Amino acid sequence: MSASYNTSYVRCLFIFLSCLIFRITASGQNQVDLTPFMGKNSLSTTTNIDSTIHSLTIGIASSLNDKDTSKAISQMVILSDIYANNAQFGKAYDGYWAALLLADRSQDTASKALIYHGLGWLYSLYLRENLAIEYFNRSLQINKAAVAAGKLEKAQLIRDYYSLLTLHRKLNHLKVARQYLDSCRLLRREAPSVPNAYHDAEEGYILFMESKPEAALAILNKSKTTFEKKQDSYLVILYSFLGDIYKSLHNYPLSKSNYLAALKMIDRYQRHVDWKPGIYENLSEIYHLEGNEGQAYEMLKQSKYYTEQQFGSRSSNNRELLEIKDQFRIEKEKKQGMLQRQALEKLEGEKQIENLKAIILFITLIFLFLTGLLLYRYLRSKHQAEKKWLKQQQESERVKAKEILEIKNKELTTSTLRIIEKEEVLADLKERLHHQKAQPDVHEINKLLKTIDTSTYNNWEEFEARFASVNESFYKNLAEQFPNLSHSDRKICALIKLNFSSKDMARLLGISTESVHTTRYRVRKKLNLSRDVNLYEFIQNI
Repeated sequence: MSASYNTSYVRCLFIFLSCLIFRITASGQNQVDLTPFMGKNSLSTTTNIDSTIHSLTIGIASSLNDKDTSKAISQMVILSDIYANNAQFGKAYDGYWAALLLADRSQDTASKALIYHGLGWLYSLYLRENLAIEYFNRSLQINKAAVAAGKLEKAQLIRDYYSLLTLHRKLNHLKVARQYLDSCRLLRREAPSVPNAYHDAEEGYILFMESKPEAALAILNKSKTTFEKKQDSYLVILYSFLGDIYKSLHNYPLSKSNYLAALKMIDRYQRHVDWKPGIYENLSEIYHLEGNEGQAYEMLKQSKYYTEQQFGSRSSNNRELLEIKDQFRIEKEKKQGMLQRQALEKLEGEKQIENLKAIILFITLIFLFLTGLLLYRYLRSKHQAEKKWLKQQQESERVKAKEILEIKNKELTTSTLRIIEKEEVLADLKERLHHQKAQPDVHEINKLLKTIDTSTYNNWEEFEARFASVNESFYKNLAEQFPNLSHSDRKICALIKLNFSSKDMARLLGISTESVHTTRYRVRKKLNLSRDVNLYEFIQNI
């Protein structure tokens, strides 16, 4: 915190204390119950207001001199509560803000909860409901955190829930008010020592607002007995509730008696003074309905007087509040403004960096998107091409398989016919040889030999047809590369390609093994192959 801010703070605190010491109201022997409703920082007895204010003022100065900040804050809150209950809202407002400034400096969150609670009531009195709800909720959140940390009993949350309950009831938010009432009752089960009559009274008035006056009267009259035994200042509010209900039922005598009883309790306890204008206004309305115009006029004058005294711009108690002379709040806002400007400058620099990061991120995302799109299109194109190729391959294999099947079928048919033909030839040869056993005929035997040669030739034709069907391009490539090869040479080349032995070649061609060797040698010469070149490997590559 800067030196100038410390100087301003001390000056403002001095002004506040001076006001407390030298501007104490001289109202005589007014008696007040100094126990704030369900509060912790309170006096336990009823005493003279002026002497209490004087004692608290001196005590605050002494605590500050001793640097006992916690005690000073506690005394400020009690003093502000007294001012608030006596409708001196300007002083109460200044006192709360002075205490809040000290609590901020000392980081006293427990005291801040009490202060926020008090400010919430003040804002509600001036019909600034949104701010009132905000400050009640601030107090609630601080206390919830303290409960979670084990520093506060859970029952202490009832005060905040009760305040929100009454505020929402005043705003006619009955559904929300009932929710807070349920929260109060739930917490009370864990702390039976907390009075339940307050909650009963609120429930009774909510029933009245829900157009259930009879049920409301039953609850409120029961609560009244409890408060009358205790002589509690809450009777001000309770009598006012009963007055409202009886007025709605047109029972004007009972309504008047309850309103007058409420005024009596205000004068007795000097608490809930802010209820006076409304009570006098209701009494004026009742006297008017009864035809007592003179008394109605007097009640209306009283209502106007107390309204002007408590809330009007001419009220000396509230002039400082309405003219916004709250130096503590102003200094705090100045500090917050300075911090906000520094934070804004920092944020502007960070914003530029963030903008640059955002641009880089955007460009990166665009690049990644385009790269991904191109990669996707490439992979899709590749996939489609592979799919098309596989489809073509499958179609080609299917056609090839079909052709092979047809060839195999043809070969099977041809082979079967050849077998039948050979069987017939062999049967014929067997029969003719059988006839030659008795009288051999050289001419007939030569004919038989010629028939066997023809059968061998037919074997080669069958082989050549099958070979050509399977190796369609072999003869074509052989003729194109080596046109000087004879038909016999090409036969040998076909048999070499199938890796036939010389003996098998001789048997298939119907020649001797020596003739096969001679033909192989002749083929090597025509192919211009040296001795170190393997004829079989060479032909395999054709």
